[in-house]
Amino acid sequence: MRRGLVVLAGCCLALLTFGAAPSYAAGGDPGPAPDSCFEPNANGDLPTCTSDGGPWVPTYDDSSPPDGVPGSFIGFVVLAMLVGGGFTIYKVTMARRLATDSGMDPGQATAMTLLNEDGLAATYLAANLRSSTPAAPAAAAHRSAGERLAELQQLKDAGTLTEAEYAERRKAIVDSI
Repeated sequence: MRRGLVVLAGCCLALLTFGAAPSYAAGGDPGPAPDSCFEPNANGDLPTCTSDGGPWVPTYDDSSPPDGVPGSFIGFVVLAMLVGGGFTIYKVTMARRLATDSGMDPGQATAMTLLNEDGLAATYLAANLRSSTPAAPAAAAHRSAGERLAELQQLKDAGTLTEAEYAERRKAIVDSI
C-alpha cells in the first residue's frame, strides 16, 4: 500500500514538472493568443491555435461527420429482418402442418398464427385436443353378443369378475340386443 502511494506521488510530481512546460519553451515565447483563435468559422466551429515558436496559427478542423446511415446499422437491420422473416415462415409452416395432421383448416391455423401473439401455441393445443378425442371402441361394436357373453363367462371363471359384476355386465349385454 505504501509503495503504491509513493509511486503515485512520483507520477504526479513528474507530470507537474514535465507536463506543465509549454510547447514553445524551446523556441521562445510567442505571446498571448490573438483574437483570431477565438473566432468561429462559418460552421460555428472554433479553431485550434498552434505555435512553433513563432506567431499563433489558427486551424479549423474541416473533417465533418459522414452523411447518411452507417453500413453496420443497415447490415444489422437486414439481418434482423431475415431472422424475423425466417421465424415467421417457420411458425406458419408448423401451424399448417399441425392443422393438416389433425384435420383442421390450414388457412385458419395460418391466420391464427399470424394475427395472434400466441397463435402457434393455440393451434398446437387445438390440434392435440382434436386428435386426442377418444374414439368409440370399434372392436366392441363388431363383436356379436354371443362372443361378448362367452368372454364375460371366461373372466368370471378366471376369478377376474365377482358374481355381482358378472350379473351387471351380462344384463348390459343382453339389454343391448
